[in-house]
Amino acid sequence: MAKQRYSVGEVVSALEQSHGLITIAAASLGCSRATIHNYARRYPTVADTLYWQRRELTDIAMHALWQAVERGDTWAVIFTLRTFGGPEWSEAPAASVGPLVIETSAPQVVFHVVRPDEIETLDEIGHTAPIRAIAG
Repeated sequence: MAKQRYSVGEVVSALEQSHGLITIAAASLGCSRATIHNYARRYPTVADTLYWQRRELTDIAMHALWQAVERGDTWAVIFTLRTFGGPEWSEAPAASVGPLVIETSAPQVVFHVVRPDEIETLDEIGHTAPIRAIAG
C-alpha cells in the first residue's frame, strides 16, 4: 500500500474545523472530496467524525428552525408541518382530511386552506407574524 498523504488525525481535524462539510475540509487539506470519502470508507475514526459533525450541524439547523417556528415565521411553520407533520400536512391531496385553519394573533385573520396551493395566501400577513396552525 502506498504511503498516505494525510494522517487520519489531519483528516479528522479538517472535518472538525469544517463542521463536516467535505468540500471545505478537502480545500483545507488541498485534496479532492473523493479523498475525504476514501478516508471515511477506510478509517472508522474519519467516518465517525464525519457522522457526528453532520449530526451536530443538523442539530444546530433544527434549533434554528425551532426558533423560527417559535417566532411564528410563516415559512418555518409551513416547512415544519409539511416535513414533520405527517401525511395530513403534505402537499399530496388527501381524500378525508379536513381543512387547515391558520390563525394569526394580531390582527386577527383566519385562513381556511383546502388546497395546498392556497397556503401561499399566508404571504399576505408577512413572514414574521405569529401564527398557530390547527388541523380542522
